[in-house]
Amino acid sequence: MIEEKATGFKKAVTIFIDILGSQYRKDFSEWHKIMNIFANTIYLEKELDDSHPHTIYKREIHIFSDCAYIIYDYKPDISDSRKNVNALLCIACYNTEKVLFEFLRSGFVARGAITYGDIYYDNDKNVWFGPAMNRAFMLESKIARYPRVIIDPDFAPGLVEYNDLTYRKYELQNFWNGDIIKRDADGYFYLHYLNGYEMGFYNLSDPNFEEKTIQLCKDEIEKPRENEKIKESIREKYSWLQKYVQHSSPKAPY
Repeated sequence: MIEEKATGFKKAVTIFIDILGSQYRKDFSEWHKIMNIFANTIYLEKELDDSHPHTIYKREIHIFSDCAYIIYDYKPDISDSRKNVNALLCIACYNTEKVLFEFLRSGFVARGAITYGDIYYDNDKNVWFGPAMNRAFMLESKIARYPRVIIDPDFAPGLVEYNDLTYRKYELQNFWNGDIIKRDADGYFYLHYLNGYEMGFYNLSDPNFEEKTIQLCKDEIEKPRENEKIKESIREKYSWLQKYVQHSSPKAPY
């Protein structure tokens, strides 16, 4: 039973991530690896946050099946004057990039959405609900379409402007931070989760990443499917991913 102290929603960045292809996944080790990637990447980052007392935000994760909600919220003692929606969205983008890259590096393809809005969460009771969760799920399931994590159109323009002014204003900043947000051909902005890879940060740790991922795309495209509609849907997704990976080839050595 939810206690009386739960007096209402609070506003937070809410991210929904869905690992694609799970309807065909039967191997226990694959499912277990998905859970571990979700949990380990977030909890390692949370430990880093806790070790830096100046960090003013916190993050939480709710994992179920092959999906997860990730929340970025300000710590309880942070004054309103220090809170900035675009700053929190920006932090969430840069941090979530690491999670998504780890999935793709491990052979798992993700899709999702990032928004900001009303949510209630209580990790002790495993209770999460609210309009922001619904909005993130809707954007992922109805709009994202390809293996991309789209930014809520209601917040994308402000986030792009903030990121440009804060992290890309000078040439040196642009080099170190890359381009965390991209605009797709259909006009939607999405999280560039190969940003670090494109800048050459992960080359040495996984030199065959691009070759392996492109082969994954080709294998999925060529697999026999039960009907033409499913085959075309798969082809669209993995063709998009293949082009995205090829366009994100490292531009500079680390």
